[in-house]
Formats: sequence, structure tokens, C-alpha cells
Amino acid sequence: MSEAVKTLLLSLLLAVVLVINGTSAYEEQSYKALKFGNTLADYVKLTPDMRPFSNAFSICTWIKKLQRGSYPSWFSYASSTVDTEIWINDDGSYNWMFHNHNRNVGYLINIRMGEWYHYCFTWDLASRRASIYHNGRESGYYSTPYGRRLKTDGFIVLGQDLSTFAGDFREYFSFGGELQKLNMYSKKLNTTEVREIYKAGRCSHIETRKGHRYSRQIKWERILEQERFGNVSIVDSCPLNEKLHHCHERVIELEEQLKEAQNNTQAGNEEPSSEDTTTITTVEDDGLSEELEELRLNLESTTNRLSETETRLEKAEEKLEKTETRLRKTGAQLDKSKKKVSTLKKMLKQANSDLENNVDLLRETRAALREKESELENLENSLCGANCFKASNSSYWDILYTSTFFNKVVTDEIINILNESWSQLENFKGSVINEGFIEFFKTNFDS
Repeated sequence: MSEAVKTLLLSLLLAVVLVINGTSAYEEQSYKALKFGNTLADYVKLTPDMRPFSNAFSICTWIKKLQRGSYPSWFSYASSTVDTEIWINDDGSYNWMFHNHNRNVGYLINIRMGEWYHYCFTWDLASRRASIYHNGRESGYYSTPYGRRLKTDGFIVLGQDLSTFAGDFREYFSFGGELQKLNMYSKKLNTTEVREIYKAGRCSHIETRKGHRYSRQIKWERILEQERFGNVSIVDSCPLNEKLHHCHERVIELEEQLKEAQNNTQAGNEEPSSEDTTTITTVEDDGLSEELEELRLNLESTTNRLSETETRLEKAEEKLEKTETRLRKTGAQLDKSKKKVSTLKKMLKQANSDLENNVDLLRETRAALREKESELENLENSLCGANCFKASNSSYWDILYTSTFFNKVVTDEIINILNESWSQLENFKGSVINEGFIEFFKTNFDS
């Protein structure tokens, strides 16, 4: 077995350890997104070496549009002589190169607010063709001038448009959305490569494989390390189930590479030369076979653990669905309760109105009672005897006008009711107490 094979197997073992103990640095960063505020102060500035892109480039990323605006721009590259060497906005209308070349594809694609979509912008000097891709499909292209290369003495701004090389920002260029896995390649990706990146998904690690490793010159994990200005934050963008899914795919890929290495080893053992025999003996003495077996067991263990995690995740999703169903039912019950509360509020409002009316009626009744009480008090005073009448301006004979005496026959009972000073009434027993009777007594006996 050659040193190259041993090195490959040891690298695979290291990769499995990374999978078992945690994701790699790039894998962890690839799950992150940049979320931009919507003011001209929210941006990221990059100053990479642009020389690898002078004859060809591909810019690919995942984008989430979060605001409507005139020209929300997520990528802008300006050189010392051309302010819009590259300019890209978030709705497909501006895919600008070399200051005045553009193809508007906004009316051909359906970009929905708050949903992720994949974008690639590719170009090379040989074909002079600038191609625009959305979700793995070419949605438009245009030709650039013959012999025109990309100028390489500029810098890149994410989240704003460079109206001038000095960075003259405008509010209406503010991006206000999210970017994930923005990479710039030093070659023009073909349609198949763009489609593979898109189909692999937002949380995959395809950018580190499939022949892109060396052409990926501006890397997402490096962009996340750059200084951020204003309200630009790093957010976790991939759900756990997608992370586990791609981690599982990574394990399978490593397992296939291991099998290939083993097959190469077996093929080398079929007709070993004396030198190969010595090498194989040395490998066996070094315990490499044991390492390979341990690697296989680790792969199986990791795969089983991932499978168990996926099963638990599926159960958790089922519980979540049941919880959502219960929440919907609870929401419906709450709506009914709200309607009942609304009805009760109306009834209470009507009851309050009726109560106020009753209070007003009670006040009126109370006033009427006071009047009656006053009348009764007057009547009571009129019944208190001759002394009461003498204390007033009226004659005490006026008491005979009351219903107790008026038009009644003078009897012992009536006499007893009146004051003893009225003893002269005994002489008039049998007389009817009428107006003439009363006026007679007022004239002849009133003192």
C-alpha cells in the first residue's frame, strides 16, 4: 500500500472523527446567514484580491427578500474607474456589468417575500456571455463587449450599492434581507454545476466538493469573519433536521471513499511484488487494518445515531403537529369565548343603561316621596291640637276642614280626638261639620 493511500485513509479517519464529534468549521458556518437592516448604514465591506476574476467569475448565493423598495441591492463591486463594475439587486431587475450592460429578468421569475431562493450570476471573457440563474435555471443572459475584462482594483459591498468608488450610499439601495452561502468562483459555472448546487440545498456542503474547492476564491466562511457595519447580524438559518440530513449524507460519502480506498488496496494485493509485500507487511505491522475496522465501526455507529436522531425528530414533529392541532382548537374555542364575552359586554352595557334609567327614576320617586313626606308632616302638624294652630297664622278651627272631621257628625269619638279646650262642641252633638259650622266657630269662639 502506498503512502498516498495511507494518507487518504488517515484523512478519512480524521473526517469521521469530525463528523462524530461535531461539524467542521465550514459546515458550521454554512448553516449561518447574514441578516441586514434596511438603512444605508447596514452593510459589509470586502477587499479581496480580485485578480482571479478578471477573465471569469461566478457569484452564487441564497437570498431571502424581506422588504420592498426601489433598488434593494445585495452585491455591488466598484473599481477606481467604474462605479458599477458589478451590481445585483434582489428582484432580478438589475444584473449589471461594466457600468451599462444589464438583463432584466424580474418579470420572468417569481420571487416571494420572506422565502429563500438560489441565485447565480456567471460570466467569462471567452464566451462574453453573462448568465443569470434562479433556482437552478437560466432565466436570462446578455453579451459583454469583446475583450472587456473585469477591473480588479476595487472592493465589494454587501447590502448596499456603490454609487461612487468612495462609497456614496443611498437609502433606497438598502437591501434589508438575508444572505446565506455567498461564494465567488474564479470560473464560469455551467448549467449542470449551478443546478447541482441548487438541488443540493441551502444547508448542504457541496461548495467544498464537486470540483469547486480550488475555484472558490471568495468563501462564505471568510465573509462571516469580516467587519459588519450597522445592523448586520449572523443568524442560524438551517433547522436541525436539515443539518442532520446533510451530515448523514457526508457520512455516506466518506464511507464510499473508504470503500474505494479499500478496493484499491485489494487490487494492489492481487499480484504483489516483493516491494509491495514488504509495504503490506509494514502496513499490517503498523495496525492500519485495525484502524480501518475501527473507522468502519465508527461510521456504522454514527449512521445509527443519526438514524435514531431522525426518528426522534420525526416523533417530535408529530407531537408538534398534534400541538398545533390542539392550538387551533383552542384558538377556535377562544374565538367563541370572545364572541360570548362581546355579547356579555353588550348585555352589561344595556344593563348599565337600564340601571342609570332606574337611578333617574329612583331620584324622581325620592323627590316625590319628599313631597309626600312634607304633606304628611303638614297633616301631622295640623293634628297636634289647638296649640299648634295658635302657634301659626291659621285658626285652629281649620282642622275641621280635614277629612277626619269635614262633613262628619259630631260624636263622642270626634270630641275625644279634639283638644279638651274644645269642650263647647258638646252642645252641638248631632250637627254636621260643614263650612258654615266651621266658620261659625271661627267667628264666635276663635280668640
